[in-house]
Amino acid sequence: MAAETLYRKIYDDLLAGIQDGTFREGDRLPSEKELADQYGVSRITSKKALEMLADKGHVFRRPGRGTFVSAPVKDYPDPGEGAADASGESETDEPEKSPSIGIIMDSMSPSFGMEVLSGLEYECHRIGLLPYLSFTYGSIEKEQKAIQDMIRAGVSGIVLVCVQDKAYNEEILKLYVQHFPVILVDRRMPGIALPVVTTDNYKAAYELTELLMDAGHTRIGYISHSHMETSTIATRFHAFCDAMHARGLPVDSANIMQNMDAYIPKDDDEAVNIRAYKKELSDFIDTHTDLTAYFTVEFSIAVLLDSVLREKGLRDKRQIVYFDGLGELPSPIADLPHILQNQFQMGVQAIRNLERRIRGEEILQCEFIPYTLTQSDAMLELQ
Repeated sequence: MAAETLYRKIYDDLLAGIQDGTFREGDRLPSEKELADQYGVSRITSKKALEMLADKGHVFRRPGRGTFVSAPVKDYPDPGEGAADASGESETDEPEKSPSIGIIMDSMSPSFGMEVLSGLEYECHRIGLLPYLSFTYGSIEKEQKAIQDMIRAGVSGIVLVCVQDKAYNEEILKLYVQHFPVILVDRRMPGIALPVVTTDNYKAAYELTELLMDAGHTRIGYISHSHMETSTIATRFHAFCDAMHARGLPVDSANIMQNMDAYIPKDDDEAVNIRAYKKELSDFIDTHTDLTAYFTVEFSIAVLLDSVLREKGLRDKRQIVYFDGLGELPSPIADLPHILQNQFQMGVQAIRNLERRIRGEEILQCEFIPYTLTQSDAMLELQ
């Protein structure tokens, strides 16, 4: 069979899968290698098929991540539509500007934030919004200033990944009272009913805890940073406690560690003493020898814990589960069970909801984006 016929066959099959719902928006398609093996062709041929799908807008390709099904392209009015007079000439010499929106994030890392930002940028580009970006690095003052600056710049709405703190800045309350379009991503804000796009953290954490208990673990440590009041972290903890109690297992406060702040965004140049945090973990492990598993609230803490367990020769004797990760990129703990949030789709959906709010439409107060519970052979079964 000719090479052209072969890649066309792959293209047609994948396109049919997209159109009939086998592959849904945001789903990852088989890789070049997987397709090459499946169809018995070279990777050059399978690559051509994926590139053709991308050229026609059915998918988008992300180096190191894979090929994903695109959102259906909507017909948006031409920014200049209606601006011409009867002679066909524009009423003004000034070109029409794309509407702008603000994106404010507390930080960004490979495990959380980069994929969210990628989704935000992708959807802005797709529907013709001009994004202004600002990072706050855990500072409420910087968050407040970023909001003020963006309002002065004339943005039509704001997407906000807010600072992890007990309080919130007054500028957000002003926006809420004024019904200014704001969409929160990942975390809610206490006392303010702003719409949010997030993961069902309760369901995800409950499942992760059940996974440990189903494997026979009854003595489970819970390790977090100190911002336990942040909505996502608080929800994960409540789910952990509820899952334990549902099996008749106590939650011992002595088995809860809440000071792993090594990777919390900081608004200063102070160097983080990783050695000190590893020492804290080492002491925790040594003084809690009855624990057989650890629930860690995020990837960076799990990596640190994993390195300490390896140094102690306990990597194959103590189970770790965690949230987030690096997807398909190499990671020392990629083989461990974890919740992988669809951060890219969170970003995409946040922009869609913001665009609808700007147009005055009603949207869901809380929109959950599906997650993946990644399991593996590295699950330690207790006898």
